[in-house]
This record gives sequence, structure tokens and C-alpha cells, in this order.
Amino acid sequence: MSAATKKTTIYKYSSGNTGVVINDTDAGPYSYFYDDSKANALLASFAPQGTGFVNHQRSSKPMFTASKKTGSISDSKGNLLEYFDWQPKRPGLAFGPSKPQKMYINPCLSFFLTDQFDLKMTFRGTSGFHEFDVGKPSRPSYLDRIKTKSLTGHLILDLPKTTPTLKERQTLLASNPAAANMKKAQEFGWVLPRASPSGREYAQITVRDDLKPVIDGGNADIDRLSNFRTTIGKNVLGLKTLLRETAKDPNASVNLGGTATSRGLQVPPSIYKKFVPPPPLPMTIPAHKLLNHVASEAPNQLIVVLCSDRGPGECRKAERQFAQIHKKTNMFLKKNDIDPQKHDYKLIVSDNSRLPDPIAKKYNFNVLPMYMMYYGGKLVMIGDKFNGYSTMKEDLELEIKNNVLRARKNLFLPDDFRFIDPRHSEFKDV
Repeated sequence: MSAATKKTTIYKYSSGNTGVVINDTDAGPYSYFYDDSKANALLASFAPQGTGFVNHQRSSKPMFTASKKTGSISDSKGNLLEYFDWQPKRPGLAFGPSKPQKMYINPCLSFFLTDQFDLKMTFRGTSGFHEFDVGKPSRPSYLDRIKTKSLTGHLILDLPKTTPTLKERQTLLASNPAAANMKKAQEFGWVLPRASPSGREYAQITVRDDLKPVIDGGNADIDRLSNFRTTIGKNVLGLKTLLRETAKDPNASVNLGGTATSRGLQVPPSIYKKFVPPPPLPMTIPAHKLLNHVASEAPNQLIVVLCSDRGPGECRKAERQFAQIHKKTNMFLKKNDIDPQKHDYKLIVSDNSRLPDPIAKKYNFNVLPMYMMYYGGKLVMIGDKFNGYSTMKEDLELEIKNNVLRARKNLFLPDDFRFIDPRHSEFKDV
């Protein structure tokens, strides 16, 4: 959670189990909806900007997911029913769900979907019926600020007053008893008494605690630039002296703290940040050789594949995360003296930069980066988002651990699996 919690409100089922938790923060309310069971599983969650998910009660598959730009609806088996953009990518294109949806999660929880700004959750518990607005907050228009309407048709708006008008300032000055004295002080040049012996008062600015790191960072940059400028000036002055003396006598020796060639134009070390090379990527395989290589791997090891176009942007970011997980895994294996072939999983990067892409054609997707997980040559999971909407490294590590357990239970995707919509960007699992 990015903001500190100011207030937490809890609503309970008639059984006593926790049903709804609302955390009010500076950024807005974070909403969590739980099942009426011993496990008290999380069924739905929404952030202040309307991003979140709703799961099916029995299968725990995503029923509805919402990101900042897109949304999707799936059935209880995880099959995609509808995928849509919240806003049209260009004029004339359809956007939003095809029709309003009403989804029953359990006997006490329901979800209503109309558009990005109209998402509602309803809950019936011990304190009665409650309705929660979990959609994206809409921006108020000027119509919400209409105070009155004049006879001429003009709208009088109730706007917050920032500074007084000229007429208000004149009225305030005339009603102020000290106004006459101020005029005399300006006319005769009176001097106010000094507040300190030196008479050099100044306004002291108090910086807020949350801005102090920013101010300190700016001051540190100014100090570095000042040192840099001073050092350059000293070196240039020294080189001028050296050239002037050598012009008079080629054998002259000038003390510059070293020779001209060894000293050069020195720059303070504090200016430069020590370069730390990025961790290396795992083994990289061309896309057309990937499936044969996966089939030849150890049958009791989960093969985690990252499909990347090796270009900048999202693929570069995914490769960095993949390399960090690879480095962390190697350090763990080395520390515990474990054979890499006997580890639970292995990481591979697939180079999908060349067209046509056989992997994308086989599974019917056009989204990169894409993650695939195989066990014994069989597909366990495929997708580019974790838990419906996440792309964080920590969520990928958790997804890998969960799929190791699924694979050992022989839970695989069908051999002929293909995405229904090539734009689909959620994980598909069993």
C-alpha cells in the first residue's frame, strides 16, 4: 500500500467471519471482500483508481479484472468471455463492456459492472445492507458547481475563493485602524524598531519532513557541481601556467601536483557513480528451437520460459527481472551446494525477435513479453500478467512456486491450448 492508513472499517457476516475491510488512506479507499468460510479467502479487491479483480467463489478463477486501460470477464473455468478497453483507442471504436453485468459472488456479495467509473460491490451482513463504489473516481465538471442561475441565463458558480479582489482589499484597508498609521509611515519614511541587535532579519523557511530528502538531494547536487567547477578551474589555470613556463624554457619544471600527462583534467570521484554491471541473463534459445529443447529437459523440473523480442521497453524490463531471479537462484544453489539439474525450476529466455514467430502462432498471442511454464514437456501456465494484473518480480517468484506444486499434481493445460483472443494478457492455468 502506497499511502498510510488513516481509518479501517470492518463489516462482518452473520456467522462472525470478516466480510469487508475498507482502509481509508490519503490516496483513497482500498477495498477487500472475503468469503464466508473458515479459510476466509479473498474474493475481490480494488484500489482507489478502480483497478482490481473479482474471483469466482468455488474455482477461485478470475471473474472480472480491471487495469487502468482494459478490463475482462471470464467464466468459472477461466475461459475468457469478454475483453475490452475502458476508453476508445481512436474515434469510432467500441469500448467498455458490451452490456451492464450483475455478478453474484456468494449469497451476501454481489458485483455490478457498468463502466470504468461505475463499479459497485454490495454486501449484506450483521449491520445491514451496504453498497461500495469501487470504480475510478470521476472528475467533477463545472455543472456540479452551479450555485444559482440569473435571469439573463448566466450560471453563478460556487468556486473556492483564492485571493481577495481589488475592491475587497480597498474595503479591508479602509476598515483597518492601522491603515492611517501605515500611510504615515510610508509618507515620512518611518523605520520600524529592530528585532535584533544586528538588524539583519530574514524569513526562515521551514521545510516539511516529507520534502527534506528532496531538498537535501538538491543541495548535494549543487555542492558536487561547485566542486566540479572549482576543480576544472584549478586544472585549467595549472595547464596555462605549464604552457607559459614551457614556452620560455622547454626543460622547466612546474609543480602541479604531478605531470601534465599523469594529472590531466581531474574530476572529483564523487561526481561519478560506480558502475555495477547488470546480472547476466539465463540461457537464451531461438524461438524455433524452444519446444524441442523443452522436451529434452529433465522431466521433474519446471521450465520457466520468458518470450522476449530483445528490444527496449517492457521486454527489457522483464529481462532485468528475469536476470535478477536467475542470479538469486544461482546464489541459493551455490550456498546450499545443490545441483542445478535437481532444482525445482530452471529459467530460459526465448528469442522471439524474428518473424514469423512459431511460439506466438502455436498459442495465438501477439503480446510480448510472455511467460510460459512447462513440466515434463507439458504446458502448465502461460500469460504476461500475474494474478490478473501484476508484473512485479515478487509475484513472478510466487507464481513459479505455485506452479511447481500444480505440476507435481499433474495439473496441465490441454495439449491443443490456444488463446481465444490474441490480445488476451492474463495467465491461463488449470
